[in-house]
Amino acid sequence: ISCSLVGSEMCIRDSYNMEKKYNINGIFLASMAIHESAWGTSQIAKDKNNLFGYGSYDSTPYESSYEFTDYAEGIETVAKSLVKYYLNPSGTKIYDGETAAGWYYNGPTLSGVNTRYATDSDWHTKVFNYMQMLYNRL
Repeated sequence: ISCSLVGSEMCIRDSYNMEKKYNINGIFLASMAIHESAWGTSQIAKDKNNLFGYGSYDSTPYESSYEFTDYAEGIETVAKSLVKYYLNPSGTKIYDGETAAGWYYNGPTLSGVNTRYATDSDWHTKVFNYMQMLYNRL
């Protein structure tokens, strides 16, 4: 498996590590990064090591997005956030003895995450298409 999906640090192995550590689908995580950063070419990805546009608002995407020290920090931050706020209902036991807050939980599906994660109502379909592509490459 190639280790250069997006940038030098974002790869299947990194996603697999997040899958094992936080119980989040690694292909989903990699597909989000690919979609949100246009394969690591977006200005936010390059300048801020933020492959997900994490923290961005539509009105001020660059200014509002978080800056990370490296891709790995951003990948882990997003994985933890998705598990804690989007993918599990409130009270679910998650990583490190914590429980999910479930603030944005609308079901553990792409369309459920899409409800509160992205304003693009077709975001889930775009991420799914990257997931299919990556699964087909395994």
